Amino acid sequence: MHMSRGAGESLADLAEEVRTLRQDVEVLRTIIDESPDVIVLKDHEGNFLLGNRLVAELYGTTPEQMVGKHDGDFSATAEQAEFFRQNVLSIMASGEMEIVLEDSTDDRTGETRHFKSIKKPFIGPQGKPNILVIAHDVTDIRRSQLQIETSERRLRYVLEATGDGIWDWHIPTGKVVYSDRWVEMFGYRPEEITGDLDDFEACLHPVDGDETMAAVREALTGNGSYGREHRVRRRDGKDIWVLDRGQVVERDEAGVAVRMVGSVADISERKKAEDELAAIAYIDLLTGLPNRRFLHERLQHVLARGIRLGNYSGLFYIDLDQFKMLNDTMGHGAGDRMLQLFGERLRDCVREMDTVARFGGDEFAILVEDLGDTAEGAMMAAVAIAKKINATCDAPFDLSSISHRITASVGITVMENEGDSAEEILMRADIAMYAAKSAGRNSARFFDPDIQAALTSRIALESDLRDALLAGDIRPVYQGIVDGCGRLVGAEALARWFHPNRGVIMPTDFIGLSEQTGQILDIGRAMLRATCEQLVQWRRSPETTALTIAVNVSARQFSEPDFVDHVLAILADTGAPPERLKLELIETMLVHDIDDVIAKMALLYAEGIEILLDDFGTGYCSLSYLQRLPLTGLKIDRSFVDGIHRSEGDSAIVRTIMALASNLGLSVVAEGVETTAQHEFLREHGCEMFQGYLFSRPGPVDDLQFA
Repeated sequence: MHMSRGAGESLADLAEEVRTLRQDVEVLRTIIDESPDVIVLKDHEGNFLLGNRLVAELYGTTPEQMVGKHDGDFSATAEQAEFFRQNVLSIMASGEMEIVLEDSTDDRTGETRHFKSIKKPFIGPQGKPNILVIAHDVTDIRRSQLQIETSERRLRYVLEATGDGIWDWHIPTGKVVYSDRWVEMFGYRPEEITGDLDDFEACLHPVDGDETMAAVREALTGNGSYGREHRVRRRDGKDIWVLDRGQVVERDEAGVAVRMVGSVADISERKKAEDELAAIAYIDLLTGLPNRRFLHERLQHVLARGIRLGNYSGLFYIDLDQFKMLNDTMGHGAGDRMLQLFGERLRDCVREMDTVARFGGDEFAILVEDLGDTAEGAMMAAVAIAKKINATCDAPFDLSSISHRITASVGITVMENEGDSAEEILMRADIAMYAAKSAGRNSARFFDPDIQAALTSRIALESDLRDALLAGDIRPVYQGIVDGCGRLVGAEALARWFHPNRGVIMPTDFIGLSEQTGQILDIGRAMLRATCEQLVQWRRSPETTALTIAVNVSARQFSEPDFVDHVLAILADTGAPPERLKLELIETMLVHDIDDVIAKMALLYAEGIEILLDDFGTGYCSLSYLQRLPLTGLKIDRSFVDGIHRSEGDSAIVRTIMALASNLGLSVVAEGVETTAQHEFLREHGCEMFQGYLFSRPGPVDDLQFA
């Protein structure tokens, strides 16, 4: 049979179209199968007309095997299959496209996945309704959202648990979200909060409010953060101190602040403790008189005033004669009572406007203003006061069960030179007092340039001290430090001058002079080197390798620019373990150039060296400084320990210091522990380490009990 040419061409064209169509179908099939979304086409009964590879894998079959079947033929239960079918019929009946979020659980694995589904009905080739389902797997997105929600919830819990009040300010709208703790801290009920910045501004203290808002505005336009301690007024009218901090966390394209968050912490108790310690800094707790620090500042004021007014004032330096004998024979209780009574009598010798101070130990001072406008008149007035001071000792002192008489040596200096400094005036009064003692005690002497004996002695001592440093005669003795169970945990290295003729000279007899002459630097270096060498010796024995040694650092020594380098050089040269070395600093170092102090301490701390604040409570140390300093511990001054059972003030100070150290994570060493009662009191209130005659007296290192 022969076909015409036209018929052959038509069949060829048709075959070509079929091939093209099949290719297009294959391309379409590939696109559908490679799609990351589930793609399903169902008829009006809910049967599959088409499914891509992804849905087939979810159902555990192939796209070809799905055609003509429904969900119930695969992993879906009968109930699920019927639900799917009814859902298809409902959408077909409405004729509206539906976008829904759905969950699907695989019965084989128990895994639940989340989908965002688009279901679109349309009329198929046979004129019957069909439905196209495209489902995008949003499981990872949903899980991320849940993780974010969980994190935010945990963050809220943490913020509430800190005790701080949190706020979140949307600056363009002025709306602020306040945490429950913030609302509680300011004494409001939740329904009373408007959610505006006005809520915060209404609580600002009238005195501090303008400066606080100025700090906020500066943060918005400046570096984006601020931090202030200021007062606020609660709804009930009570004023509290807060630490208020804020940080800009979002800006627009122009750099304008959009969002700021911050916190408010109640620091009222800390401020109260800080004020109490500040007051202690100017008061001698035993006598209630002003202390050396107060008198020094007052003296500076009087000198400046005297220069302006052209009048004279006088300083009286008073030392009780034979007071040590009283302490040794009758005990510290009688000695303390004597100091209290003597301080009261001194007050009666001068006017109320004059200053009577206790310098420490048995030394007192009186600053008398306006002695006269001529040198002769001022000296005559000073003589009259000195006679009153000596006369006040004529009557015996009632020391509870005994009556005791004592005398006093008085040094006097009249301030008349415009160039005089407070230190020079104090030195003159001190020299005059020693002249009175040299004259046989119970007398008074003016400072006079002719008092050369004291100066000659001072110069001789300075020369001897220089020779002692060269000969290595200034060496450490060691006083043990024990834990709560009495076990030795370390020692303090204490300087002693082993004089070839005068025997052992105590630090009180040469440290002051060495500070004035600058020789304290050489003494400090010698003590530090000897301490490190001893640590090396201890490191070689198992019973001593864990022991530490504390050594005092003077303010003059610490202020040297190369102090840190020198400490590290000694450690490297001797091979001493830095973690076994403790440096004890005094509070007065924190008064000047605190940033330099912190920087040096941080460098030492980074090397593993422990840093303690010695004689804590006797000076003035702001609590805000304590938070910034890399300290490891505090040492309670022996004067407070000595007065634990005699003075409510001393016992309260000790408890306060230990509570403060606990809150700051610092260790505590109590100095001057001499009685079992003191030891028990300190242990009961959390003290961890003890130093004093009850456990160990200063002496050679071999005297320490290592068991």
